[in-house]
Amino acid sequence: MAGVWILNGFLVTSACWIQLILGTCSPGRFGESCLYTCHCGDSCNQTTGVCGGGCDAGWVGGHGANCQKENVAYKRTASSPTRLYSDSWSADKAVDGNRDQDVYRGSCFNAADATWGLWKVDLGKQYRIHDVKIYQPSQFPGRIRSCVLYLSNTSSSTGLPCYAFPSDTPENSNGVYSATCDGIGRYFSISNATFLSLCEVEIYVCSRGLFGETCNEFCHCAKKACDHVSGFCPGDCRPGWQGDRCDTECNAYHYGLNCVNTCTDRKCSDVNSSCDRYIGSCDSGCVPGWRGVDCSQECSSGSYGQNCSDSCSDRKCAGNSPCDHTRGACVSGCAPGWMGEDCRGEEARVLQAKGYDAGDLAVAVVLSFVVGVVVGAVVVCLVVWWRRNRRPHKTSESPQTSASNARTNQSQNSDDVGTETRIYDSLHAESPHDAKNTGVTYCTIKSGNTDSEAHAPTSNNLSESVGTQMYENIDNTSREMDGAYSE
Repeated sequence: MAGVWILNGFLVTSACWIQLILGTCSPGRFGESCLYTCHCGDSCNQTTGVCGGGCDAGWVGGHGANCQKENVAYKRTASSPTRLYSDSWSADKAVDGNRDQDVYRGSCFNAADATWGLWKVDLGKQYRIHDVKIYQPSQFPGRIRSCVLYLSNTSSSTGLPCYAFPSDTPENSNGVYSATCDGIGRYFSISNATFLSLCEVEIYVCSRGLFGETCNEFCHCAKKACDHVSGFCPGDCRPGWQGDRCDTECNAYHYGLNCVNTCTDRKCSDVNSSCDRYIGSCDSGCVPGWRGVDCSQECSSGSYGQNCSDSCSDRKCAGNSPCDHTRGACVSGCAPGWMGEDCRGEEARVLQAKGYDAGDLAVAVVLSFVVGVVVGAVVVCLVVWWRRNRRPHKTSESPQTSASNARTNQSQNSDDVGTETRIYDSLHAESPHDAKNTGVTYCTIKSGNTDSEAHAPTSNNLSESVGTQMYENIDNTSREMDGAYSE
């Protein structure tokens, strides 16, 4: 049963999508999903089925109405056991589609006079019959009186009567009489005790999916056709319809067979997804763990995740673990060497399982790299700036210190001249001349090399630049000019 429903839903949905994509039915088709045939060539309206011209042979209506009312007796096999008035007036003349009511033109059935007559037609299959129309010869319109109509499912019996014309039936000026033979059968018969003349017999049935007197109302039954008179559906309605006659659309919150499915019960990835009344399809797919066009089915056993594409057997759980259909989480953790909620290994998969996709991860990696480069550049700039500005600024210095610094700078400047270099075996000497400029007479000799003999420059060498100066060979000591030494 479920399989039939699914197949029906698939066929209807496919037809709907074809009609939606193409925007029109193919020539000769009309109605929802283009399920109906026009029966008036290609002239019918593709929505209502109304025909601009006449109907095909065997169909009734047209010229502003549809052509969905079929004469199921047209060109069927007719017979009569009764003696005929003439062989040219055989039983088949009453179903040849010729409504000519002149009995002398050879288009009518006519039994012998004053003889019990019987006429029968095989409809080819069982029909739900209701409306019958009989065309009498214009010369003998009153012969319809006392005629009895029968319906049977076997050819061996006349069956049960379904209608009888009263013996005082008024004569119609046009010789056309309507009758109601309500029932189901394959064989239809007419009898009369004295005279039986029939120029044409028409038995009407609405085409499948329509009902009403003119067959212009639609029913949308899932399997069997609706009753063409009442429109009642004997089973379920097609997706998107509900009601006894399946002619009421689903409301905005329901869809599917008989409109029993609720739109809010779907597991769409977008909670604002539209909900068409036929199959309730989700616009942007399903949340992990669900599948189907309406995302109403759980992943089958052994699968889980987005589109049910992950296999439970691929996980590396520690011990035995159930496999929920949404995330496939390992309840007891992962086996050694594996990680992630479902223990499938890659950190990216863990993030994806929490709702991040590969695009988000790629953007995060690029942003992290850019931020790292910027931060590194800032740190390098700060270090360079700090190194360039780490020397103390010269602010308030004593005259003596300033003068000493000036002399030091002067000495350094003069030291840059090749022959005036003042460095001797790691000894740094400050000349007495410089000291005199500060008002203090002393000589300081510092040596960082205790392994070799320190040599002070001779007075002759010093006199070349600043005059005669006095130095003593002193290691790591200093002596003022008055003779006192200090460490």
